[in-house]
Amino acid sequence: MTREPRTQKPSPQVEGDHETRSATPTPPPPPSATAEKAPPATLGTAGLLTALSALLLSVVSFAAAGIAVPSIGASLQASASEQSLVVSVYSLGFAAPMVVGGRLGDLYGRRRLFLFGMAGFTAFSLMATLAPTIAVLIVARALTGVSAAAMVPQVLATITASTHGRERARAVALFGATAGGATAVGQVLGGVLLSVPLLGSPWRTVFAMSVLMGAVAFLAALRWMPSTGAPGDRSLDLIGTALLGAALLALMIPFSQGGALGWPGWCWALLAASPVAFAAFWTRQLRLHRRGLVPLIPPPLLHLRSYRLGLLMALLLQSAFGAFTFLYALSTQTGLGWSPMGAAVVLLPFALCFLVVSIWSGKLAPRFGFRRLLTIGGFAQAAMLVVTATSVLVQSPGMSGWTLGALLVGVGFGQALMFGPLVGAMIADVPPSSAGAASGVVQTTQQAAMGLGVAVAGGLLGAATADSTVPVEQAYVTALAVCMLVQAAFAIAFALLAFALPRR
Repeated sequence: MTREPRTQKPSPQVEGDHETRSATPTPPPPPSATAEKAPPATLGTAGLLTALSALLLSVVSFAAAGIAVPSIGASLQASASEQSLVVSVYSLGFAAPMVVGGRLGDLYGRRRLFLFGMAGFTAFSLMATLAPTIAVLIVARALTGVSAAAMVPQVLATITASTHGRERARAVALFGATAGGATAVGQVLGGVLLSVPLLGSPWRTVFAMSVLMGAVAFLAALRWMPSTGAPGDRSLDLIGTALLGAALLALMIPFSQGGALGWPGWCWALLAASPVAFAAFWTRQLRLHRRGLVPLIPPPLLHLRSYRLGLLMALLLQSAFGAFTFLYALSTQTGLGWSPMGAAVVLLPFALCFLVVSIWSGKLAPRFGFRRLLTIGGFAQAAMLVVTATSVLVQSPGMSGWTLGALLVGVGFGQALMFGPLVGAMIADVPPSSAGAASGVVQTTQQAAMGLGVAVAGGLLGAATADSTVPVEQAYVTALAVCMLVQAAFAIAFALLAFALPRR
């Protein structure tokens, strides 16, 4: 029988937006129960950039692999479903164990988990680079995703545990810039690498890039990554881990594979089982918390209004962004016949604007507050999306890349004011002892939302192209425009939710 995890001392309880602690002094835990050394007073620029390298690498690898799928199919004689698995198994391996990765970082040390994940990511990227068959490549990408789930939650958790005030605002702004801009950067980089087939097949160069970046990031982490953790019992809720993993897989497998397979009955059965598994998981977390044991996700986290609302806002933001990136790639390449490089270059101004404005928002957050920036960002993005969608419909099917690229700069401005400040608002009240779990939940929500957005976008595209009387180019462009209008509606809902966040 598995021993129930039990803390050695009561952990801080969060009620509402306030943290309350026992007035009775508690002796420090013995050295064996301490995860790692106390965090330094500051993360430092080198440590921050090293931590962000994990987030950058995980997103760039995903985006670049998506661009490389046609080359993979031609080289390894892969079917359409096998090609889709190259992308989807990475997402599944990444999202499902993310919360566990964050919790393990809390218990055993975030630097240790970061290094473990980065080493695995690099090794399995090398396996993907040398894969002789599509089956080996699919297995390698799944294991690469699991490795990413070990290292990526440590990024935001380390920022939360080792920064304060303006330094945290700056770090969170760079986190948002990396999270949002890395998708476009990955597509641009993938397009460039596919045109330089150094290893015989163009797609192998894409995965070799991850090997090189991972090796550099691992060495940098040995030198600059700070050691942080949360003291306490090192046991893990194994039953809760299994329930959460089952719930996430039951949700994400249908979204990632249902469209390609024609939505068979087992996909609908998994979707129906997912909320049941989530309910069983949360019931267990509440029961463990009431008994003074250690849950995988501390229930008091959701008592924080900023964190609770932030998860809903992240769901809106990421699902809309996932749908847009999916439809953009298909509409420009399959529908309009642009090259992967041409489609990626049009996104480059968007990525650059996103990066610059995200860094700028880190300086504005302490002065104007998260609520104001999030509200401005939501309404600004909604306005620019409506303008861009109208332009796309008017120009179709002869859409100009120059015009679209210029309009997407305005979209990037609004989105940058949504990404970074949202993360800052969510972690503002999170205690350092729960930073890993909180980070894991945030990033699991983001990954699941991206999958949901892609699935809905796939359905929209299928409906648009089903009518044989409509030219293919027109159908793709119309689907992209409708997607942007829906994204604008989500941005307005995002801005309205920002009003309910606590005042800072």
